This record gives sequence, C-alpha cells and structure tokens, in this order.
Amino acid sequence: MPTDPSLEIQILSDFEDIVFSIGYPKLEILYTSRSIQTLTGYDSQYFLENKTSWQKFIYKEDRNLIKHALIAIQNNQKFRLRLRIITKNQNIKYIECRGRLIHNQSNGSYRIDGIVTDISDLLPLYHLFQDESVDIKHLLIENNMIFNGSQDSMFLIEVKDDDQYVIRRINLAYERSTGIKLSMIQGKTPIELLGEELGGTVINNFKKAIQSKKTISYEESFTMPAGTKIWITELTPIEVEGKYKYIVGASKDITEQKLAENALKEYNERYALILEASSDGWFDWDLVNNTVIYSRRWWLEFGNDEKPENVPIDYWQSLIHPDDVGWVSEFLETILASQRETFEFTFQMKKRKGNFVHVLSKCYIQRDASGNKIRLLGSNTDLTETKKIEYTLRYAKELAEAANIAKGNFLANMSHEIRTPLNGIIGFTELLLNSPLQEEQKEYLKNIFFSGKSLLELVNQILDFSKIDSGKLEFESINTNLIDLVQSTLDLFQVSAASKGIALHIQIDPNLPKYVSLDPLRIRQILSNLIGNAVKFTHEGSVKVSLQQIERNGDYVTISFEVSDTGIGIDMNVGSRLFDSFSQADTSITRKYGGSGLGLTITNELLLKMNSKLTIQSELGKGSQFSFPLTLEVKSSGENASSIFDDKPSQNLETNLVQIPEIQSDILIVEDNDLNRKLLTKLLQKKYPNLKLRYAIDGIEALAQFQIKVPDLIIMDLQMPIMDGYTATIEIRKLENKLNKKTPIVALTAGAFYAVKDSAMESGMDDFLTKPISASHLYATVEKWLRLGRV
Repeated sequence: MPTDPSLEIQILSDFEDIVFSIGYPKLEILYTSRSIQTLTGYDSQYFLENKTSWQKFIYKEDRNLIKHALIAIQNNQKFRLRLRIITKNQNIKYIECRGRLIHNQSNGSYRIDGIVTDISDLLPLYHLFQDESVDIKHLLIENNMIFNGSQDSMFLIEVKDDDQYVIRRINLAYERSTGIKLSMIQGKTPIELLGEELGGTVINNFKKAIQSKKTISYEESFTMPAGTKIWITELTPIEVEGKYKYIVGASKDITEQKLAENALKEYNERYALILEASSDGWFDWDLVNNTVIYSRRWWLEFGNDEKPENVPIDYWQSLIHPDDVGWVSEFLETILASQRETFEFTFQMKKRKGNFVHVLSKCYIQRDASGNKIRLLGSNTDLTETKKIEYTLRYAKELAEAANIAKGNFLANMSHEIRTPLNGIIGFTELLLNSPLQEEQKEYLKNIFFSGKSLLELVNQILDFSKIDSGKLEFESINTNLIDLVQSTLDLFQVSAASKGIALHIQIDPNLPKYVSLDPLRIRQILSNLIGNAVKFTHEGSVKVSLQQIERNGDYVTISFEVSDTGIGIDMNVGSRLFDSFSQADTSITRKYGGSGLGLTITNELLLKMNSKLTIQSELGKGSQFSFPLTLEVKSSGENASSIFDDKPSQNLETNLVQIPEIQSDILIVEDNDLNRKLLTKLLQKKYPNLKLRYAIDGIEALAQFQIKVPDLIIMDLQMPIMDGYTATIEIRKLENKLNKKTPIVALTAGAFYAVKDSAMESGMDDFLTKPISASHLYATVEKWLRLGRV
C-alpha cells in the first residue's frame, strides 16, 4: 500500500536535521525541509528562489571541501563531510553533510539527496580534549565518548611508543553487535586477534587516521561470533601532550541496509537514510482515529512485541509515570484546544525493561483545509544520560562549595591561632629591642623579631592563596603613576641588595604612558615576589627590572614586565613545579634559602586573574628571566606610590615614643588572652602615661563594664568565649540608643581573613587592628579616635 505523501512530508519536516535535494551537476537547490531556517536563519523558500546561494553560506576556508565531495560522488555515488557555515546572524556553526547520487530513470536526470546535521554542540567536548591534564583526557575519552550511551559500536585504541596498537575499551553496543566481550580482547593487538593479514589491514587504517590528523571513514566487514556484518567505521585520533596516543573508533552496522539497498526504491532510500541518521524516535498520532505509528528505534526501547503501527493512544498513556499522568493529560488538552502548531514537554516514561526515564517530546500539530486538527507528529529524545550528568555535576558542585567553605573556615581559625602567640612574640620583642640591652642580647632579640616577621609573612601568603583559590580575591582599579610604582617597589630591596653587593637596575621604555589604571597593591605584590626571589637567589652581579611597550591601541597599552638576574638559575626540566603550591624546583633550595614555595604560585594566579601569565627563561648557573604582559587603560593623571601605600621611612619605636600625657581618656580593653592584655597595656602606657585602662575577658564582662561607666574608646577582640566581640558590639550599640552617644569600638583580631573585617564593620565596629599588633598602627588608631579635642 503506498505511503501518504503528506504524512511523509510532515514527518520529514519535523526533524531537526535538514533534508535536501540538489540537482546534479548544476548544484541547484530542488528541495529543502523547513528546519533549514533554524540552522541558517533563512527559510526554505529563500533557497528555492536563490538556488545556488547555499554555497555562499559555507565558511570561505572550507569551500574547497565541496570539490572533495564531488570527487567522492563521482567515485562512490555518495559523500560525507564536515564544514563550517556562516548564519544570517553572522554566527559560525559546524555541520555534517551526508548524501548520495540519485538517478531519475523517468527523465534521465541526476540529483543529490541527503541530510545536514548541526554538530556545533559537540565542540565543547573537542575543546576539553585540549586540557593539559592527562587525567581529564582519560576521563573524557573513556566515559564521555565510549560509555555515553552510544547506539554505535565504539572502541578505544591506545597507541604505544613502539607503534603497537592495543585495545583498551569497547562499549556495550559493540558487545551486543559482535558477541565479543571486553574481557576477551582487552589489552590485545589487532595482530593477536585477527592474524597478520587482516590485523595488518586494521593497523594500516589506524596509521591513516594518525597521518591525516582528523577523522577518517571507511567500510569494512568481519566475521564475528554474532555473524558476519558490514560496518561503516570512523576513526578519530586523539592528541595528548603533542602526540597521538589514542584512537576512538565508532562502527555503525549497515549490513541490513547493504542487503536491501538494491531493492529499495528511490524515495524509500531517502526516507530510510533520514530515519537511520536521527538518534531520536519519532511518532505520528492520528487524532481522528486515536492511533499512533512509531519509529523502529523508539519501539525497540519502549514498545512491545506487536507491530509499531496503528497502536491505540491508550498504550502510550499507560507508559507515563503515575506522577505525570494528570498534568500531561491536562497539558495536552490545553494545547489541542489552542491555536499553537509546535510545542515540547518533558515527562517520565516506562521503557521495555520496566525502568522509568525522562523523555523530551517535540511536537507539531497538522490541520486539514478547514483548520481541524488531524495529526500530531513529533520526536522523542531519551534524556536519561543528560539527567545523570546534570545530577553528577550538581552534586560535585555542592561538594566543592562545601569543601571551599570548610577550607575557608579552617584557614580563618588557623590564622587566629597562629597570630595570637605571634602577637606576643613580636610585640614584646619590639618593646625589649627599645630598652637598654647588651649588644649580644639585642642581636638575639633581633633574630627572634625577624623570625616572627617571617612566620607572619608565611601566614599572609597562605591566606592570599586561599583568597585566590576560593574566588574571593577582588581587584581595584586606581589611576596610578606606573613608573613611580615600579621604582618605589624596587627601592624596597635596595638595602637587602646592597648587603649582598648586588646592583639593582631599572629600564623603562620612554614611549610608555606615565599614568595607567591598575591595582597597585597587587602589581607591587607581583613585582616584590619576583624581585625578592631574584635578590635571594643572586650572589653576585645584578637584578634588572624592565618595562617595554608591546603595542598601543587607542586608550589601551600592552606592556611587558620583566625581572632578570644573574643568579643560580633554574633547571627547566623541573621548572613547571615552580607554580605548584608549597613546591620549589629543587627541594634543597628550601633548606639553603628558606621559603614556603607559595610566592610564585600566588604571583602566577594573580596574573591569571588579570588575563596574563608568567613566563620563565632560565639556565642553571647563568640566571633567570621572569616576564609577563599586561594590557592597561591609559590615564591622564594618577596617584604616586607614596600616597597610595603611605610609604614613609620606618621609625624606631623609641623615636615614636614621644609621650602624650595630655591624653587621660578611659579605654576599655576586651581581650581573653592574658598575654595580649599585658602587651596592649605596656604599649599604651609607654605612650600615654595618664591613660585610664579597664579590662574585660569576654563580651559579658564588657557589657557590664560599659554599663558601669561608658568608656571613651573600646578595643574589642573578636574571638572570645561565652560572648564574642561581634555580639558584644551589637549589644553595646543597642544600649547606646538610650544614651545619644556613640563610643568608638576598634576590632582587634588575629583572623586576617577576607571576611573578618567586613563582618566586624557590619556588627557596628568603627576600625580594625590585626595581630601581631604594630605599635605605630596602634598609636595612630588610638589618636584617630581620641583626638585632643575630646580628652
């Protein structure tokens, strides 16, 4: 019985893939399905009116591929190629085009019939293959490509350095199609499995794929336990670290198609090609008779042993999950009562095996000449694998976020615990250094003081690393005098370089703009890390900082920053370890020179956040060169480093200790650590001998002291037992609502984590001091809030 032409046209038009027919050899469009508008932005009528315009849509560099397709048609009467096109919106899409040459015996003419598939969504997988992590490549190759539910028989071949080709994986479709189990062939070579002659043919195909550096396709036939079959096989070489180390193969069983090929009529050939090429199942619901015709692919997954034709609609309804039956029925009733032509929805259906899966149905409603709905056609897509991936990604994201929060809290607590004893060590050492001492005693104390400072620097580096790792690091944009910033940063190392007899040089391109917009704190941090390392690892010679303009484009300039030295150099065979956390190129360097190994890690991570990257050139015994480019916005004016960083010569504590007896204010110190209370007392009484000090060891006592007498200033620790400083501040602010007076509260904490300061200010505090306590910062803060006019 002949097929209804209107039914066939509706089925063809509903597919996302594009069906086309082109005259041969003039290559003029004869027919194209309406889905071409989704791909190109132009409807099928446009192409019928502009019959050769389709060639203009092909990406210019890919147009030569048409010649290869024509050669393939002349030789084999069919072709298959992948190329790029330019859409109406000037977007680039990747397509796969397949077709065959058809002879119309009625008039002796020829045409090319085929389909076009949008494969742009496959590109992210290709880009993931470029990742430098071998583990990620293995994961993608084995899981995403082989075990991703493909209907094709797929296999993975490992290419050994000795030109051996070893079978590593096959998928379930391969096992079902061939009767071969993975355990039977895993780890074996084609020669071991097929013998010298047939195995040699297979290996030659592997070599052709690697030589072509792209996917190749060919037909082959093998006798397998499940029988002799004919396959179309595609081989794709996978590059890992500059070498093709894997080959991914996909074989489609075309045995039945080959056997029936000569018996198929002209139109049935095209129809079979379209249905076989689609990975979705299709259906045709006769709304008048309430019967459905299903595609073979869908029926194998969801049907029964009956034929997939004229199936009552009740059968489909019986497969819907009980949770979805109600809303699906209401949804379809609403749609069918409306004037909509197309729609889609997702629901759960039961497969032949009894398990429920998520299915996406895309539908089209056909009407007769009177506008009555007569047919609902569409496609079904099994979303099982998509849902699994979504769940896995969501779960992994939740785990990663929880781990980041836990890590952040851990570092904040560790910071507090380390800084608390450091506060006592550095603070009392500084006091002792400014008291009468013998030279030998003073030397010992200096060593203690600088050791404490080194430990504090390590804590700061770990916290910086945590900020970058958690994505909490923020950058400022400040109009800055670039030359002054670089010169002032280099000046910080003049003393340490002079003590080693090392010359410091600076070379500035005269074409550079004077002012640019950047984050001066982070640029100084990057340059300080590089200059500090250069000075540390150089025993004689010099260290040079160079700035060179690479290009200028309007208001933006690209500058190359370079720090070079004549030091010990780096073995570049292990140079990549320089950017590993807590690692150095040579572990013996740690013993000889010290350091955490975090400096360059932080430097490179900061540059990556600025869309740059650190480059290294070095040779053992001859020195090193570190460089990075930055694109910055040019400004007409800006601040100098001295005003940004308040760069002033460091003063001796004795010089800073000019007593101010006029300050007789009442200060409440809230601190649970006895050592810190004593240190604060000593520092304050040395500078302000007439100061009145009161103490509380937790928030409860602080509230009691506040209610006895309101102090002029409160220095409040944040982490305390019973009641912490945040809560105590909130309660004090509540009490002040009745007093019409606000007492300054200065936070004092060992937790220099990124969220601590914000939390302190949100609770109602006015200022912030971190441990170890800097005497100069303490005095400046006290005098800021206890101005002479208030004493």
